[in-house]
Amino acid sequence: MSIAKCLSRLVEAKRITQKQADDALALHDGLQGRLYPNMGPTSAEAASALEAARVMAQAAQERKLMAAKQAIAYASALDRMEKHPAGKTVGLQSMLVRDNLEGGEAMGTAIHIDGHSENVTKRLLGMMNGAMAPYSSRLAGLRQDTESIWNVVRELFGENTGDDAARAAATGWKQATEYAVARVKRAGKPLSVLEDWRLPQNWDSTRVKQFSQQQFVHDLMTEFEAGNLKVMDKQGQGEAPRAAVGGIIANAYKDITLGKANSGTGGFSNQLRVFRFQNPDAYIRLMQKYGIGDGGLYNTMMGHLGGMGREIATVEILGPNYEDNFRRLLNAAREDDALRKPSLGKRLGLWFSANTPLHVQRTYDSLTGKLGVAQSELIAGIGGGLRNLQTAARLGSATIAALPGDSFTASLAANHNGIPATAVLGRLVRDLTTNRDGAEEIARQVNLTAASVMDHALGTRRFADEVVGQGLTGRVADTTMRLTGINAWTEGLKRAWAMEFNGFIARQADHAFNDLDPAFQGFLKRYGFTPEQWDKLRVTPQIEAAGARFFDVNGVEDQELGDRLMAAILDERRFAVIEPDHRVRARMTQGLQRGTFMGEMARSATQFKSFPMTFMMTHMMRAAIQDGAWNKISAGAKLVTLATIAGAVTSQMQSLVAGRDPQDMSTPEFWTQAFIRGGGGGMLGDLVYSSSTRGGDGLKEYILGPAPGTILSATGDLSKALIGDGKMRGKMLAQHIKAWTPGSSLWFSKIATDRLLFDQIQTMLDPNYRQSFARYEQRMKKDFGQGFWWRPGDVAPDRGPRLP
Repeated sequence: MSIAKCLSRLVEAKRITQKQADDALALHDGLQGRLYPNMGPTSAEAASALEAARVMAQAAQERKLMAAKQAIAYASALDRMEKHPAGKTVGLQSMLVRDNLEGGEAMGTAIHIDGHSENVTKRLLGMMNGAMAPYSSRLAGLRQDTESIWNVVRELFGENTGDDAARAAATGWKQATEYAVARVKRAGKPLSVLEDWRLPQNWDSTRVKQFSQQQFVHDLMTEFEAGNLKVMDKQGQGEAPRAAVGGIIANAYKDITLGKANSGTGGFSNQLRVFRFQNPDAYIRLMQKYGIGDGGLYNTMMGHLGGMGREIATVEILGPNYEDNFRRLLNAAREDDALRKPSLGKRLGLWFSANTPLHVQRTYDSLTGKLGVAQSELIAGIGGGLRNLQTAARLGSATIAALPGDSFTASLAANHNGIPATAVLGRLVRDLTTNRDGAEEIARQVNLTAASVMDHALGTRRFADEVVGQGLTGRVADTTMRLTGINAWTEGLKRAWAMEFNGFIARQADHAFNDLDPAFQGFLKRYGFTPEQWDKLRVTPQIEAAGARFFDVNGVEDQELGDRLMAAILDERRFAVIEPDHRVRARMTQGLQRGTFMGEMARSATQFKSFPMTFMMTHMMRAAIQDGAWNKISAGAKLVTLATIAGAVTSQMQSLVAGRDPQDMSTPEFWTQAFIRGGGGGMLGDLVYSSSTRGGDGLKEYILGPAPGTILSATGDLSKALIGDGKMRGKMLAQHIKAWTPGSSLWFSKIATDRLLFDQIQTMLDPNYRQSFARYEQRMKKDFGQGFWWRPGDVAPDRGPRLP
């Protein structure tokens, strides 16, 4: 009896579905086509039938596991939502991002996808043991080994290159990816992992569009004819017939240029690859021409690990088919909201804390990358490019704000958990000066590998709401941010804070739950840890290094418990070093798609404004939810006091690097500005007492965002000059040039750039430059009470700063 008739009878007997029969037949036919050249028709029929049966049986087992894990995840999530004191909607949001209402004790857990994905990714990076470090960029992103890294590809194909660094990187990569695949499969995600899978294929639509379809087909057919490339038939689950190869390649060209390629979710895909490379040289040739290019392999590999980490976290929390579970859970949250009928005050509170069903949907779309998929690459490229240039031009002094601001938030977060703030700052100084290599080695062991391995533009992500892109403008912004030192400072502080907390946990492990430091006991309760769970954690063997003890989160016997603890540590670290999460990013973009006109306008309007929103969602929310009026007042007063002091220091440092004397600190105007700056208001502090900032930007530019505001301002000035209603003065032109010049605001060169370049441009073009400089000095004196230690227009300072 033929396999087709056998399957038909099974369908008639209702033992399998018609779809299962169709899948089995397609699999059988594909296998038979592959086996036929090497054996007779009868043998091929029997062999392919047996193989098809084995594969279908395995798939059935995977479907059963997936169904079980899916049901468990849904029930667990719904139970968690029902236990949250603020309702199911907040409970669901707490599974996506950090719960800013802190209901972990009631729910029994507070782990969420945003934090868990970072934890899993750090574990994957730790498995690589720093082996990819030789291929990361150096010298502020200006130098990178883009040649030797191809030896990693050759090693993964089994070739002995004699390159020890490449062999170590290949070994680490294989270990990390195999662990990731095994872990996501344990969570119930069915995968058909190919035995010869080695590296992600990243076909770049922009590169492919530079060539005709004919050229693309010719190049891949050449590799196919030479035996360097196999072309697969997805329907037949095997190699495509020779006659169909050209058509499959042509269709691949269309998919790539239309943006339909590289769609495997989160670093995993159970789809059969169309192209399977048989040797490293073919992979390198085609990826250099049509894919990642010469310098993109490192970012592709690191990005792939990050995608794997995010997918594992999402599957483990929401289930294998998380899209379906999320939809059902969101419906339950909406129904709960309708039944609760909260008062106007509670509704406003939920809105401001971004805990409504609308915010949950937008947060999920941001978290899963849906908002980042460009509807139009052209529109996205223009919008992103303009924001990159504004980042490069305006964030050069972000470090000036970060030093005092981060020091105060890190101290607050440390004290809230019982950690001495001086210990954190002391470790930071050591790690940035005398112990850089040693700090990273310990960090890898305790799952605190620097996030900069994944995020090459961390400083931009903190202050500009999104990581800069990979184009020319993206590289310019990336290099500028590295030159400021913000990346090194941020990563150093994050690592120092988390390591001190880790060491503190190791020391607390000597005590039973009731004997713990009260602040640390409060930390455990906030994240839903019980005394019994603490007893399981505290017996974990510790790591001793550099005369100190560290808690080994990777050594926790119960992996789920260890993951919860690590996610909690990362959550508290987000209070120490403030950076926007997906709740804030979704809110700043209003849930609008990247690559749409309105989506790009929203991103541009909110550029550089995510910090105050994040500050509100962390420290301000924590103060607001304290028990009792006195605790709220006490926490709020401490927050306001320290934030204002940080704002005052920032304001004075910014004045010095701009050539101005420090402000008089005895005036209420100064402390009002300091209060606003301490909360992340930035230039808004200047606008309180002036119609424009010290740099000349007004309220219009602040509302519209830096790029649209600057363009509108320049367009208006040019229009007036053309119709004779005004003229393009030298000062005006210098300001417009400065607004788009990368590096023009670098804190260590800002004053020299202003005086020796932009002031001189004004001097050459403006016949009334002396009066213009004098008016500027008068305005600073009137509005802010400041003189200049390096006066506008002068090529050298005539005195030092006058300290108050």
